[in-house]
Amino acid sequence: MNLADTLVFADIGQLHQLASACGLTCNIHSKHELVQGLHNRLTSSGFCQGLHDQLTWEEKRFLLPLLFEKRKEYSREALLSRARKAFKEEIRHGEHEKLLDRALDGGWLFRIRKSYALVYTMPDDLRQKWREIFVKEVCEAAYGNYTRPNAYRDDTYAMAHDVQQLLRYVQTSRVPLSKEGVMYRKQQQKLMELMAVREELIDGKEWRFGYGRRFRDYPDRLALLYDFAYHQQWLQEREEILTLTEEGAKQTLTQEIEQGESAERLMAYWLLSYKKAIPTIESLWMLLACVCDEEWREEASLIRALRNWVRPFYYDVEEEVIRRRLLSMMVHLGLLRRGIHTPDVPVYSLTNWGKFLLNKTQNCK
Repeated sequence: MNLADTLVFADIGQLHQLASACGLTCNIHSKHELVQGLHNRLTSSGFCQGLHDQLTWEEKRFLLPLLFEKRKEYSREALLSRARKAFKEEIRHGEHEKLLDRALDGGWLFRIRKSYALVYTMPDDLRQKWREIFVKEVCEAAYGNYTRPNAYRDDTYAMAHDVQQLLRYVQTSRVPLSKEGVMYRKQQQKLMELMAVREELIDGKEWRFGYGRRFRDYPDRLALLYDFAYHQQWLQEREEILTLTEEGAKQTLTQEIEQGESAERLMAYWLLSYKKAIPTIESLWMLLACVCDEEWREEASLIRALRNWVRPFYYDVEEEVIRRRLLSMMVHLGLLRRGIHTPDVPVYSLTNWGKFLLNKTQNCK
């Protein structure tokens, strides 16, 4: 529903508050004049940019998921839960409730009474306008190189390929497990030799938790591959031996032409696995994709531009969340390509596969 329709059905009390906040001089007792005046003001680029310039980081982090997701309606409880997650520090004195009130007072969200409940919504055209403003802000902060590096990685479908390698390795080899259900280093090393991307095995010196079932036991990429296969019920850990299930055995017969479907499911599982640690990951990957579309962006500038958009997660400070949990994993999943500009400057750009998924999920243009 666009703004014009939303204003017609919105709570009249909120419309009067908006008119007062916007300084409208129209006849507020005429709903037609009120709706028309608010529509003209709220869709004005200058007005939106002025509001944007006054936003706090808590308000930006609260709004970001609303701009990129397909969900249209929210309950007050759902929005308050999101408002809590927008704060990096402990919330005091009902700050999350005040944040939601400001969203209503600013005309970002509207209350509409339907037959089944009082719901909150963001009009589609306002969502598009605010999305463009946020993407522009990050683009300006993360300056691009504008030239293709001499060499770059494009891992499109590489993880889908390596899921098959994992399953076939388990199918053709005896894979013993420790009492904790973990592959021994010897088996991990043999498996790595079959992978399109090889990682260093973990040394146990780093605290590892929050990003999946076996994240503490295996390197980042392998942990996601393993957890995905286990989640799909293709693997079973039984009596200290790793084996395939019946469904896992069938999966080894999957043809290469089905890699696109597998890659898409892997990406969805990544979002699911990392969402507890990064609650806004679904909107962050789309924001990153929009910013890196048709441009090469330096890693350091992306981190600077995004560090206030994310929250730390225990030992992962904002920079680590962006570098390792977003950028690196998006490269592994084939969403971003990674290159090197001299002297040793990592740069990123959206892949064709990433653009396809972005357009399929939510067109950001």
